Amino acid sequence: MRYPASEKLEIIRLVEQSHLPAKRTLDKLGIPRTTFYRWYDRYLSGGVEALDDRSPKPGRVWNRIPDGIREQIVDLALEVVARILMPGARALEKIVTQNSGGDSRAYTRKPGARVEFGGLVKRLDKPVVWQINAQGIRSDRPVPPKSMKFRIATFGDSETFGWSMSLALTFQKRMEQIDKNVEVINLGIPGYNAENVADHMAEMLADLDADYVIYLAHKNDIHPPLTYSPSLAKSYLLIGLRYAYFSLQLSKFSKQTGHRYSPESLKCFANQVDRMIEISRAENVPLLVSYLSKRISKAFSLLKEHDFQTLKKTGDTGPYKRSFRVGALSIEHGWKKFPRIGGHMGQAGHRETAEKFCLEISAGRKHSCVPPHWRPARDP
Repeated sequence: MRYPASEKLEIIRLVEQSHLPAKRTLDKLGIPRTTFYRWYDRYLSGGVEALDDRSPKPGRVWNRIPDGIREQIVDLALEVVARILMPGARALEKIVTQNSGGDSRAYTRKPGARVEFGGLVKRLDKPVVWQINAQGIRSDRPVPPKSMKFRIATFGDSETFGWSMSLALTFQKRMEQIDKNVEVINLGIPGYNAENVADHMAEMLADLDADYVIYLAHKNDIHPPLTYSPSLAKSYLLIGLRYAYFSLQLSKFSKQTGHRYSPESLKCFANQVDRMIEISRAENVPLLVSYLSKRISKAFSLLKEHDFQTLKKTGDTGPYKRSFRVGALSIEHGWKKFPRIGGHMGQAGHRETAEKFCLEISAGRKHSCVPPHWRPARDP
């Protein structure tokens, strides 16, 4: 059986991303190892173009499966394999919903979803509950249009979402525990990159009446967003698996070629952060760009406004007044120092992240997570 280059590439990525040995994965797919490694050698030496069959092809085949039907068959086969290799992914399809064709984001969180998650590949010691409120926000209660508290909106991917954490142990809830005058909204969506986050910020921020915005950037945010075939986009499971594959699909290739931190990738990332800056400016809200890898900071020199102002100066003197500013903060220490759970920050990492955010916002004041001179709003 001959495979087109696109299917060969899908099989190569599936084998690279599988937690099983290559032999077992290939056996499940029905691909001889000699055939696969011949493809893989050609792919490494010549890229996707080298995967095209070199033998002449007949001009017409009377019984050829139409491209659209063949695409659906391949996507169905991938979904079946995914269910076998990653049973934990079934929880993921329950919390995502496909967006309409006019939405640039392939998926968002499903309003009202409540899922017990026990891990994607490696089981968690204790399952956690992912609860999404009616507004599509990770919360066990509705978020009112306005707040008497200092409201912080947090955007990002699975680290912001709190992948392996129960709601009470996320850095957002820990910030609320540090200071009862603060309300922190969890708008993280696993699998999102910088472009998706900027789109999500543009969609959500105006309705939140936020006093402060945090974007927590992870190394995966530099990757371009994945594209979907029409049939693949209908599979909530495979959309959910994007959470895991997003960080794996280019991992080996990135290490070999430096693709992840190439000038082109960093520039694309910087362009999306510029968008977030403009979105925050339009809402007159301070923006803090935080990052879990210092290599991400290489992109800051490419920003239109790369000379970051420190947010610690906000409200130092006189009555507090919300105004647009932009700052940067490294969270790498908490990411590297403490044990991870399911490949993501554990409890200690979330605790230190909350403490660092509060110190940054409060200009170094302990047990505070609001700017100096800020006072709670009074009931009308």
